[in-house]
Amino acid sequence: MQFKFENLGLLDEADIQIADLTVICGENNTGKTYATYAIYGFLRIWRQLLAEMFLKVTLNRSVAQGKYQFDLQKLFSGKVNNILESIGKKYSEILHRVFATDAEFFKNTVFVPSTTDVIEFTQKPYQRRIQNGPAGKLLATIRKEKGGNILEMLVADEELHNSFGMLNDFITDAIADIVFAPYLPSVRIASAERTGAAIFRKELDMARTRMLKALNEIDSKELKRNPFKILQQIDADYAWPVEDNVDFVRQLEDIDKQVSSLAKDHPEILDAFNGVIGGSYRVKDKRLFFQTGKKRFTMNESSSCVRALLDVGFYLRCEAKPGDLFIIDEPELNLHPKNQRAFARLVARLVNAGIKVFITTHSDYLIKEFNTLIMLNQKTEHTKSIQREYLYDDTELLDPDRIRLYMTGKNGKRGPNTLLKANIYPDRGIEVTSFDNTIEAMNEIQEKILYEGEF
Repeated sequence: MQFKFENLGLLDEADIQIADLTVICGENNTGKTYATYAIYGFLRIWRQLLAEMFLKVTLNRSVAQGKYQFDLQKLFSGKVNNILESIGKKYSEILHRVFATDAEFFKNTVFVPSTTDVIEFTQKPYQRRIQNGPAGKLLATIRKEKGGNILEMLVADEELHNSFGMLNDFITDAIADIVFAPYLPSVRIASAERTGAAIFRKELDMARTRMLKALNEIDSKELKRNPFKILQQIDADYAWPVEDNVDFVRQLEDIDKQVSSLAKDHPEILDAFNGVIGGSYRVKDKRLFFQTGKKRFTMNESSSCVRALLDVGFYLRCEAKPGDLFIIDEPELNLHPKNQRAFARLVARLVNAGIKVFITTHSDYLIKEFNTLIMLNQKTEHTKSIQREYLYDDTELLDPDRIRLYMTGKNGKRGPNTLLKANIYPDRGIEVTSFDNTIEAMNEIQEKILYEGEF
């Protein structure tokens, strides 16, 4: 999946391709957050935008009563990027809501999603039963045969024929699942504000706060005439990633018993995560604790490292599945360099288990550890001996072809602010000039302090 931006906050223009591991580096106030939040917001809402586009889909009834058929090949072959571009235009109009700012700020923003992959939606079968509630009356069945391109909906409830909106929703959901979802992954974010969210998560009920605010601003008579007015008035006070992060950590006690497919298939990844935080998260009597050995601590009593990785831990244990995109804003927050290296190895395990990872970082330790994992992936006799000596597992090695790293900066001295794609070499790793220049400057200063006075 690729995204093209123009006039996105501090970024004049940029192109970014989402890989199995995507990294954005750069100095403060250079556009990392703008790119990250914009991509997150799009992946969060694309299904709703697609549904709006398909409100006027014609439901052509076939000869058989209650049967609707759609030729996906005719509808979408060669048109997917055009549809994505149209969705991107709609998204640009609401981008200010993602950042909880004024619409004027993004009035000139261009946001264009696209895919370079060949869209292949005929191979996999698809079937979905739509019921009135989990065990209620069957309303309709939607299916597509393996190797076929005809999507068929059989309506079981006669009254449903008169509900165009519901039929359209059923078909749109199926089209989204079959045609677009393979290229637009489910997304979860751990924002940079997560440490505070872990402490104040019970006090931060953002949905309730917005509801109360809307109720106070709407005239009571108007609310009685039009109760849906409250839904129109509710808007975000915080950027979507922040709100979603808070909403997620407020539910941790409720989702504690869920076991993700990642946890089932790769329990060693959870062990590796627990190794980073030095313990594990526990819920007992609807209360959340951090446990290390026989000691147990509340979040207020726990270290900043434990709080900073709280939502990461619960996502991995309760929700993560192959194909997801997991965005981690500054994973190095509150981590000692040793644990930053361990977290880089954890990221590599996630990538190799099928989770796409997107991170922004200021950490040279993180990048250098990625470089080690890339170089060890050469699997020569020499690198294998080093791998054995330093106890690196095969699941921690990184294929450079699966990585994209971008640095914020200018394209030329007077060029636009953009994202510059870094070179990645199998034998040397990633070139990150912004880190290298800073380290070289520090070394030069220290060498002068140490040695120049002696001559």
